[in-house]
Amino acid sequence: MKDKTENKNLEISDSIVAEKEELLADSFKVLSSDLDLDAVIRNSLGIIFKRFQAEAACLFLIDLHNYKLKSCCAGSGSPDRMHILPLENESQIAGWDRVSRKPYLLDDLKEDSDFSRMVYNYLNFYPKSIIGIPLYKGGEFLGVIQAINSDKKHFTDKDLELLRVLAERVAITLRNAWILQEATRVSDEARSLYEVGIALSGSLELDELLDKILENLAKVIECDIAMIYLVDPEKGTINQIATRGLDDFPPDQLHLKIGQGICGRVAETGKGVIVSDVDKNSDYIACRTTTRSEMAVPLKVKDAVVGVLNVESDKKDAYKNHELELMNAFASLAAVSVERAKLHKQMLSARRLEHELAIARRIQKTFLPSGNPRIDGFDIAGLNLPSAEMGGDYYDFIPIVENQYGIAIGDVSGNGIPASLIMAAFRASLKAEIRNNFAIRAILNKVNNLLFESIERDRYVTATYGVLDCKNKIFTFSNAGHNHPILLRGSGDIQFLEEGGMALGIFANSTYEENSVFLKSGDIVLFYTDGVTEVKDEDEVEFGEQRLIDAVKASKQKSAAGIINYIIKEIEKFEKKRRFSDDITLIVMKTL
Repeated sequence: MKDKTENKNLEISDSIVAEKEELLADSFKVLSSDLDLDAVIRNSLGIIFKRFQAEAACLFLIDLHNYKLKSCCAGSGSPDRMHILPLENESQIAGWDRVSRKPYLLDDLKEDSDFSRMVYNYLNFYPKSIIGIPLYKGGEFLGVIQAINSDKKHFTDKDLELLRVLAERVAITLRNAWILQEATRVSDEARSLYEVGIALSGSLELDELLDKILENLAKVIECDIAMIYLVDPEKGTINQIATRGLDDFPPDQLHLKIGQGICGRVAETGKGVIVSDVDKNSDYIACRTTTRSEMAVPLKVKDAVVGVLNVESDKKDAYKNHELELMNAFASLAAVSVERAKLHKQMLSARRLEHELAIARRIQKTFLPSGNPRIDGFDIAGLNLPSAEMGGDYYDFIPIVENQYGIAIGDVSGNGIPASLIMAAFRASLKAEIRNNFAIRAILNKVNNLLFESIERDRYVTATYGVLDCKNKIFTFSNAGHNHPILLRGSGDIQFLEEGGMALGIFANSTYEENSVFLKSGDIVLFYTDGVTEVKDEDEVEFGEQRLIDAVKASKQKSAAGIINYIIKEIEKFEKKRRFSDDITLIVMKTL
């Protein structure tokens, strides 16, 4: 067997240099065309077939969820026949135990009988010649890329050097694709987004809100200047209204036509851009001589572009796709604040409160489930009826892993737009922590601390969050100062789901207990907010908990949605005027 490693000097001719440049250009175009992880893998394998006349190609990738290697193999000269194979350890990669994560060229694979047999089983030929390069990005090992042939063609030192060039581009693209796919937020990013959400709940002053957005953006994205532009559709311009780090240009003196400059182009196309080198971008208009790279994203309300969020850096290639996604998150908050501020000014002249509450209700509605989940063994339904006075109710059904669903219901103290936006921030932090934690008590503890640090002391959130194990019919929950969900057993017995702790945001480091209940056929769990029991009749008598229990008992033979409809009818008969002072939110979970 003949092993050749990276330490061997390779004589690179002018033709090889040209081929490397051509390979870089072509691979950049192909690999940048789609950052979906599967697409990146297929495109990488496709380049190997095209450039190296390989009969097979392999990518051995680190699974960044568990840091174990897995392989993605393709054969017959096409990436379309791709097989994903589990690997127990690195030694299963051909030649890997002899080269210790270094580039390698092997001319005879007889000693790698396991690998040869695996290739034959899936690709129908025995491998003889192979070149492989480890994939690194920023010092982090991501896997190995290989080209494989039978006796028809043996690879050369030139092939190994070209594969090394390709591997560098593949490693970068794979890392970016994984970041994009995971779309996770580190803690400081999540906190900054959360603080912006809280800021939106406290003021309708546009300048104050946009300054807060730029302040928090600068904490998580390295930039030398940051700017926000608004679109003036009548004049066909974008006007700078907020800046950070750009003292030479007052915010109201920089105007661009839509389509002019990088920001004008973003306003025109509605698509975010990363400019790694502004000197090579014909759209760039210099407002400072030291800028080397730029990133800009649109501010959108539905499909309409209302502005542009822009950052610039004195370093080339300062921004990647992860920063672009994070910028889009900030831009969505900026767009909400811009739209709210515009609407606020319009509503000052007439019916300000009605319009404001209508906007908030539409925003709140987008945070609620679009439908009821379909879960084997269960009938689950939810409903939110907004009141004339905007509240802060929330409920959700959250798929976690196979056979497990999160069930959440919550209510913010007070009402109006501040309450609805605090609930939106609570929803975002809850979902972020659900991705990072499996223990319910840990999730509520983290969310509680975020709220405590960010909202005023007279504000708090009550909530119940639990996880339904639909396979074993176990519901594990914790109650954070919320109305106790009611468990009506099929036998008629009543149980309240009380275990938990304080409402969220009142005290720092509050602790929360968990408990589990086993659900049997015919059992019904009712979750509700205080708007249900606090409905009053004309004599100021509340509907109350007992009437609610009676309504559930009377309708227990109905579907989950039918039980909710029955409860609503009972409330309407009780209240008569059908004008509720608080949101009404209900979830019914019925075991089949």
